[in-house]
Amino acid sequence: MAPNSALVASQQGKILSGSRDSGGRETSRSASNAAILTRGLTKSYRNPWTLQTSRGVENLDLEVERGEVLGYLGPNGAGKTTTLKLLVGLHKPTSGLAWIFGEPIERAASRRRLGFLPEQPYFYDYLNGSEYLELAGRLSGLGAQEAHLKAQTWLGKVGLGDRPQLRLRKYSKGMLQRLGLAAALIHEPELLILDEPMSGLDPFGRRDVRELILEQRDRGTTVLFSSHILPDVEILCDRVAIILKGVLTRIATVGELVQGSQQKIEIRCAGGAELRPPPELAAHIEQKQRPHETVMTVDDEQYLHGALAWLIASGADVRAVTPQRSTLEELFMATAEQVGVTTESRRVA
Repeated sequence: MAPNSALVASQQGKILSGSRDSGGRETSRSASNAAILTRGLTKSYRNPWTLQTSRGVENLDLEVERGEVLGYLGPNGAGKTTTLKLLVGLHKPTSGLAWIFGEPIERAASRRRLGFLPEQPYFYDYLNGSEYLELAGRLSGLGAQEAHLKAQTWLGKVGLGDRPQLRLRKYSKGMLQRLGLAAALIHEPELLILDEPMSGLDPFGRRDVRELILEQRDRGTTVLFSSHILPDVEILCDRVAIILKGVLTRIATVGELVQGSQQKIEIRCAGGAELRPPPELAAHIEQKQRPHETVMTVDDEQYLHGALAWLIASGADVRAVTPQRSTLEELFMATAEQVGVTTESRRVA
């Protein structure tokens, strides 16, 4: 046995106090119960000219439960695409281990139950949509007749059924993205891995993709997808994982992230007159003048009663008081700033 193979086998035997069967399969309860499990997964790249090593992903410990939708967030170069390519076998890890439904990712068997849409899929542009999906179905193990029937069904589901004979060279970017999603789903996988599935889609296309992802969740499919469109992540995901500079920084439900943030309150007053808050409130109230109203934002709910008392005493016409929870985008940006990720410091991966 080669030294690297011996090391991997040794690590597999020790992970989570689990054991290996005669074929080397991880038999720990966590690995077999999780859809995706990684332990210490690392990928580094070495420049062949400078011999400098850059980090793609470092010591990633991630567990995706069966049937959940997990959003994978991070700026460009954070390691999202590297992680997904490691899981589907397009990259080999530098170190660490990962399993899909209990099967080590080094084995082709780990990919039989998943569908994958890369960020930039390649298409044979001389095929039409129906032919391409039939090819994808056959490569995924479907018989000829079943692949043909499912190709027609999925063309309709992704909004391409009215022109099944159109050559792919005439497809728009959004149409190709929809076709790629159909190809990932045609064999009804148990795990769906999507890299930027909303890329290139108009609002109607984004809505259709959201509905497809929700439909897959309802049928029990596990979904792991990366995205820069945070409102979609907020709508779709059971949990979100934030990766920055190759390191998994935080993982939680959207509710946990939002509830843990400080709550602001927005107060709307009729009229555009500027009001001057008392000194004890001045640091906690932000005012914005609009043509027919004044909007005030109180930065902490403990100052709400004092702000309302001041406004009423000043004769202001209070029209609305609305709690404002931080959005997922605001929380993501705050997390990125905490670890020093700025627009200038981001690198392309």
